[in-house]
Amino acid sequence: MGEALAGTDKPILITSGIGIGTPRNGGRATEDVLNPLHANPRIVTELAAAALIARRIDVRTIRLPQVHDTTKAGLITPLVAEARRAGAMAYVGEGTARWAAAHVSDVAKLYVLALERGEPGARYHASAEEGIDARTIAEAIGKGTGLPVRSIAENEIERYFGWMAPFSKLDMIASSSWTQARLGWKPVGPDLIDDLTAMDYSVTVAA
Repeated sequence: MGEALAGTDKPILITSGIGIGTPRNGGRATEDVLNPLHANPRIVTELAAAALIARRIDVRTIRLPQVHDTTKAGLITPLVAEARRAGAMAYVGEGTARWAAAHVSDVAKLYVLALERGEPGARYHASAEEGIDARTIAEAIGKGTGLPVRSIAENEIERYFGWMAPFSKLDMIASSSWTQARLGWKPVGPDLIDDLTAMDYSVTVAA
């Protein structure tokens, strides 16, 4: 797709994950960081974009957190399925791992702004909330589903998280301060916990 734009001033938007902006020593993800060693499979997309940018092709990247509404909520949707399988909604230890989030309507607006006002080679963060802790997320889901909520030890992660075990302890917090200042993006949608509280858990949604 990028090859087709060579020699033009037409932009292409790609989608990536917030985690790829996390510094190697941990901490808050920022737009100026590209961690080539990050485990997120989307790193392949960002590395391909970097190669195109080096050739002066106008690539702009949107990094997504947990994108939510009252029907679906990013990685949290399959997490609910794993909780039902295990019979409880779990969090690891004190539940301090945090995930950034944004309402789908705000994310959609950011894509438009990145296309209309974005800069070649720029990376934009769609994080309306920098991070909501795992315990708070688990308690909201437990209330909605009727599942018990419990803290688990690390040796129980596979049992309660299944294929999502690698995500169970990740602290995926992200700033969007630069994005908001650069594009004038002002997220106003419902926050993650509001949507999880209002979600209809009787409806099964594909991950």
